[in-house]
Amino acid sequence: MSDMDTLVRNLRVLLRADLIIAEIHLRKAAAKSTFFGIAALIGGFGLVMLGIAGFLALETLYGAILAATITGGVALVLAALLVFAGARVRPGRELDLATEVHAAAMTAVSADLQAAGTSVQRLTAFVRNPLDTAVPAVAFSLFNTLLKALRRKN
Repeated sequence: MSDMDTLVRNLRVLLRADLIIAEIHLRKAAAKSTFFGIAALIGGFGLVMLGIAGFLALETLYGAILAATITGGVALVLAALLVFAGARVRPGRELDLATEVHAAAMTAVSADLQAAGTSVQRLTAFVRNPLDTAVPAVAFSLFNTLLKALRRKN
């Protein structure tokens, strides 16, 4: 597999890990929104029902003003409890796994880019000075051939 194929594969893994992380965050936001929406619905319904039933029951005992305060306060406390429950929703282990895959892909992409950079530098050096890079390789090949020829004669 060439350096470019490895780089493309690692970039795809990196993109996939980023998409998984984004999806996890979106699911978390959706779960929180659901809890907040339910809390608002229950809070509103609780305010109406407690406002009617509690007010009628407490009006005779404490008077109109205190009865309205008690019924509204109970509904608000219930809504606040649901808001706190929604705020405690946390992503699971899958976010940790996706983050690890992301970090590994970033490391691999970085290594691939460094390898590709080295290849480009070698190619640039060859294009600029073809004799400087070709002469040592040719000389080494000739030297090996000479040594083999001398060994055969002995």
